[in-house]
Amino acid sequence: MTELRKAAVVGGGVIGGGWAARLIQNGIDVAVADPDPEAERKIGEVLALADRAFAKLTNAPAGPRGKLRFAASIEEAVHRVEFIQESAPERLDLKQRLLADIDRHAPPDALIGSSTSGLLPTDLQRDMGRPERLVVAHPFNPVYLLPLVEIVGGRRTAPQTIERAKRFYQDIGMQPLV
Repeated sequence: MTELRKAAVVGGGVIGGGWAARLIQNGIDVAVADPDPEAERKIGEVLALADRAFAKLTNAPAGPRGKLRFAASIEEAVHRVEFIQESAPERLDLKQRLLADIDRHAPPDALIGSSTSGLLPTDLQRDMGRPERLVVAHPFNPVYLLPLVEIVGGRRTAPQTIERAKRFYQDIGMQPLV
């Protein structure tokens, strides 16, 4: 089980909702930031799907669940968290802007993962003050069900960040491919 207890998910679509479900199922409290007025409903649906899938896969009792809350801003979502998973739409300009905002407001030692399948981590790091803590963490979908995640560092990613990300994703039941 991971030592991390508080996380944020920025972007509550299918991938972000899947990350929220996986984190909550592993006892981690999650704050979600998403401007979509339907975000609460959509994430609620993903959580219900994840719960049904988990119940069908195992007869084992579920462990302690994390709590879900919705934040009005990125600043509020990332306040005092240890891990942030950014899962915004696949647009470089949007992700750069969001990651710079996350970086500005998150605690200095918070680990940041970006869910992307085609953008380079070095490009994503461009506007970050602490780019050494960012990895691309591209999950297989649905995140709450398929335990694979690709981890890719950029030119400015610290080697210890990759190791820390690998351990974290393993701790929440994922098989990291570095």
